[in-house]
Amino acid sequence: MPAANVGAVAEFDLPQIDRLLTTTRAVRKRLDLQRPVEPEVIQERIRIAIQAPTGGGYAQQWRWLVVTDPGKRARLAELYRGTARANTSGSGHMRGGMRIVTPNRPDVSARITSPRDRLPVVLWTAAVILTAAAACWRPQALLPAARATLGPFATLAAIIAGSVLAGRLRVFRALARLLIRDRAPRAVAAASVLAFTALLSGLVSLDVAVVVAMPVALQAAGRHRMPAGRLAAAVAITANAASFLLPTANITSLLLLGRTPLPALAYPRGSWLAWLLVTAITLGPLSAWLACTGPGPVRPARDRPSAGTALDLIPMFLAASAIRALLAHGIALHASFVGQLADGTALAAGLNNLPAAAALHPADPAGLWAAILATAIGPNLLITGSVATLICRRTARHAGATLSAWQLTAIGSALIPAQLAAATLGLHITGALR
Repeated sequence: MPAANVGAVAEFDLPQIDRLLTTTRAVRKRLDLQRPVEPEVIQERIRIAIQAPTGGGYAQQWRWLVVTDPGKRARLAELYRGTARANTSGSGHMRGGMRIVTPNRPDVSARITSPRDRLPVVLWTAAVILTAAAACWRPQALLPAARATLGPFATLAAIIAGSVLAGRLRVFRALARLLIRDRAPRAVAAASVLAFTALLSGLVSLDVAVVVAMPVALQAAGRHRMPAGRLAAAVAITANAASFLLPTANITSLLLLGRTPLPALAYPRGSWLAWLLVTAITLGPLSAWLACTGPGPVRPARDRPSAGTALDLIPMFLAASAIRALLAHGIALHASFVGQLADGTALAAGLNNLPAAAALHPADPAGLWAAILATAIGPNLLITGSVATLICRRTARHAGATLSAWQLTAIGSALIPAQLAAATLGLHITGALR
């Protein structure tokens, strides 16, 4: 350091500077925010502030804007508070950084500020290991298993492609406005989204339900200030649990009915009351949970489906084909009805419900109903239990939201016993179980 500078530094009262730097804290509460500040004072503060060095030695490409209008300042404060609420967990600590990085490209902002997604690595690792195991121990069964598994995944990929086109045409925005009034309370908005999801899942199919309901849910989350990640978890749980009203609602039901068929009208006669009870048990607690949570961001980063959702189907297809080949001889459950429900639920959550349904061989109608309920409701124990859940997760992540695996497991664990009990009661009342 030059001698002249050394002398300049010596003129400062260093102990006093140290005391100021180590004792000064946030002083916003002690400021007189109503007292006007003279323009000369502001200019002097800016002149001092620009003495700070710029990282990397780049030219300082910025400009200052002083807002004095009270209305504009109030609006800026409102925007700041909304962003702060969206990025804190209620304790005042940031949750992974600011959500808006590039205002004109919120989808890019979501990718920049999101942590690296580890789940695809887990899925690909599991797919490679399982495929290698099947190639070693059951090579003759691997190709037939892949052919049998390809149909549902190809159909799902086509549904996702259609949803991407519908999103670009703003179909989901119009659908959300049609289903939910702008001034509807948050509990009503949440219940409307989940009821719509349950109806799609029960009457059309599980895959269509999550692909269509998730963009609608993201629209509702933005308009009614609901946390998008929690709403995504609720949509996934509802769609899975409600996917047994009709045999065509879930590919797992079709696989099970292929081994233990029922008369044409016996299935809906047995399932309708169980479906209503399970839907009520699911929608009530989830709607209350969503209504009690803190406000979410004003709107999600992106509320259209992503074509990248189809990428998760590739490792899931490989893993499902490998598991199907390894379990080609099938698994027969011989416990009581409750025991078969428990075993089937664990199998569906652990293996994924599609290969579990391909492996289960029900011995009688009671075993068939146990397997149908287990492969529909059981996947809510784990985020990998159903392809539909992974679609919800990917769609939420693309919108800058987080569908927490631990949160889904906790909610699923709390709801599944009540859902299975309600379904069992409904089957007994309709005479499907004797």
